[in-house]
Formats: sequence, C-alpha cells, structure tokens
Amino acid sequence: MDVPAYQTAPVVCPNCNHRFVTPVLTIIDTGQNPEAKALFLSGQVNIAICPQCGNGGMLSTPLVYHDPEKELLLTFMPSELGLADTDQQRVIGDLTNRVMSALPPEERKGYLLRPRSFLRMEAMIEAILEADGITPEMLQAQRDRSALLERLIRAASDDARKVIAQENDTLIDYEFFQILTLNVQMAQTQGQEEVAHQLLALRRQLLEWTTAGQEVADREEAIRDLGPEITREGLLEKLVEAALAGERVKVETMVALARPAIDYTFYQQLSERIEATEKAGDTEKAVALRELRESILDLTAQIDAEMQQATEEAAQLLRQILESDDLEQAVVAHLDEIDDLFLSVLAANLTAAEKAGQTKTMEKLQRVGDFILKMIEESQPPEIQFINRLLNVEYPEGTQAMLEANRDRVNSELLEIMKLVGADLAESGRGEAAQRLSQVQAQAAAMVE
Repeated sequence: MDVPAYQTAPVVCPNCNHRFVTPVLTIIDTGQNPEAKALFLSGQVNIAICPQCGNGGMLSTPLVYHDPEKELLLTFMPSELGLADTDQQRVIGDLTNRVMSALPPEERKGYLLRPRSFLRMEAMIEAILEADGITPEMLQAQRDRSALLERLIRAASDDARKVIAQENDTLIDYEFFQILTLNVQMAQTQGQEEVAHQLLALRRQLLEWTTAGQEVADREEAIRDLGPEITREGLLEKLVEAALAGERVKVETMVALARPAIDYTFYQQLSERIEATEKAGDTEKAVALRELRESILDLTAQIDAEMQQATEEAAQLLRQILESDDLEQAVVAHLDEIDDLFLSVLAANLTAAEKAGQTKTMEKLQRVGDFILKMIEESQPPEIQFINRLLNVEYPEGTQAMLEANRDRVNSELLEIMKLVGADLAESGRGEAAQRLSQVQAQAAAMVE
C-alpha cells in the first residue's frame, strides 16, 4: 500500500502577497520512493515558485522521514509555524500513523513507536547522513572544503590565492579535488563556460602549490608516462626509474594501471635485474630494486583483495536489483553505487545467462543495463558524454574519426577534462580505461597543437 505523500497547501508569497496553492511533500518513505531521499538531501523538495512574481524558496512544512531498511522514523516540525503543542502532536501523529498503516503487519516494528523529533531541518538531515555512516565531523570537513573553495575562487589575486592554498594545505586533499571536479562538471552542464574555465585554471594552480595536488599531478604524469602501448618490459623500466627516483606515487599508480601485466614473467625479469645489479657490485641499487619488488607484491595483493571484495559487492547489488519488484526504481535507489565494475559484473551475468539459455534472466539483465546507461548518459555534462563515446569506439581509427567529426569540441579545455577524468579513473582502480583515455588524449592533443 502506497503512502499518499503529497498534499496541497495554501501559500502566500512573501514578495507580492499573491495567494496560490502548491503541492507539498509531507512523507518521505525510502522503502516506497527511494529517489525522494536524494531529492530531499539535495534541497529539491517543497520548493514553491510564485506564479505571479516568480519569487521562490523552500516552504516550512511538517515532514516525516521513514527508512525501513535502517529502521529510522524521523519527524520535523518547523518552529516558525507557531503551532500549539497539541496541534503539533496531532499533525505529526497523523503523518506517522499513515506511514505505519501503509506497512504490512509483519513489517511494523518497535522503532515506529519511538520517532525522533527535530525542530531544525539541518539536524534532521545530519541524522539521516549519520545513519548512512557520514559523521558530523565528516559533514563539517565537507563544509570546510566547500568554504575554502569559495575563498580560493574569490581571491583578489594569484598571490593571495597561493597564500590561502598553502595555509590550508592539509584541507586540500583528494576529496577537495573531487569537489572541485564536481563543480567543473556542474558549470559545464549549466553552460557556464567562463566559470568552468576559471575552475580549471584554479585546479592547475593547486596541482602546483599543494601537497595533494602534487600527488594528483604525479598520478596524471604516471598515466602519460605509461604511454598508449605499454609492454611488460616497458613497465619494468618505468617502475625501476620511478623507484630509483623515489617517486612512490608514480609506482603505486603504474602498478594499479598495469596490474594485468604484472605476472610471473614480470617478477622473473625483475629478479634477473636484481641479480645482475648485485653481480655488478651496485649494492645500493640492488637494495632499492628489492624494496621495489616487495612494494609491488604488497600493492598487487592489496589491489586483488580490493577487486575481489568489490566484485562480490557488485554481484550482491545486482542480485538485490534483480529481485526487486520495480527494476528501474531499484536502479535509481542505488545509482551512486553503480560503476564500471558493476557494469562488468552485469555483462558477465548476461553472457552466462545467454549461454545457459535463461531467457527471462537475460531480459531482466538487459533491461537493467539499458536503463543504467540511459540514466548515466542523461546525467553527464556534454564533454563527459563525448569522452565516454570516444572510449566506446575502436582505437585508433574510430576515435580519430570521431575527433575529426567533432573538431569544434577538441580544444585545450577538453584536454584538461580528459586529464581530470583519467586521474579519476586511475584513482578508482579502472586502469585499463584510464590508459585507453590517455591514448585518445594524445590523439586530441595532436589536433590541438
């Protein structure tokens, strides 16, 4: 049974005093409407726009939030409504009773009798995020990063910006660069090219000025250094060169990107290099190479363990989606968990179902895959969509032809975004895609030059 979450409410515009009626969301039940949670947390519910003057803002209205999976029942009663205690209890009681009545008897548990009440919307949102494992400290750190980004953007000069960056070096970490990347993508999506250009320029400065930025730059350089066609021998040479130079981040990035090339033959070649170095009497270099071998063993073991765990989690998520009554709603509810690995697991299951002749399973898997790709494509900025299309055509002829056909898109900003996406792919363990993008980026760079 669905909860009728929307109601109509009379509104008086504070700007022009025009009276109008608007729908308001009074119940958010993630069990029945998973996408409402994301809308609520992003401040996109209960927004009213005056039809007469165009003035708009968030409405102050009672709200009940229910998450059956986490056994959360939260209520919000805005103090500015000025309702008497008995009226507040009546309104909230009516909303919570509607939530409970909509549940089957076997799903009605004790937590429904003990709702947590909030007078501030911010406190209610923090409680929801805390249940997701996001602590108040993490929220504050996120706010601090956003405030710092605003300060850096508004700095009066490059010198002032550099001072701000260096004073906040510890706060400018990998997550900060993710926020910066997100802002670039949002600006591009909204057609704010000048803003996107300024943010990309800021990113280039922070790569040079900050500790984390230098690590990100090292990762990007490692991707470029591997080149379009990396061989086992070439990888060994580049790893030895980076290790002897003390470039730890480059070693880690190259190992992550080229994990499939690190096999028994690779270790055999590295051991032969160590033995030859020892025979030549270069003890210091031999020690460095032994340390490199140990580092590679540790890194590959960690990568393999993380990949195994991630694959199992992706397979479990796929089973959960397939078992749901509404496939598309289940995908929307878990869209932030869907990545390239999930799509690989989906493709593997689709192949297995096809070989086994499981037609119904094949159809469900195909529906899930088609809907995911549609959702992902619709939510991405045009530049990211273009990069994804480039990654899905044959290299080098297909990618070169697509670049030529879209020559007006191929510019320095596209190259900057390709670097940014490549670093993100490498950081998230998608080395093959990052290396492929590096190849395409080289083609685009040649056209720009």
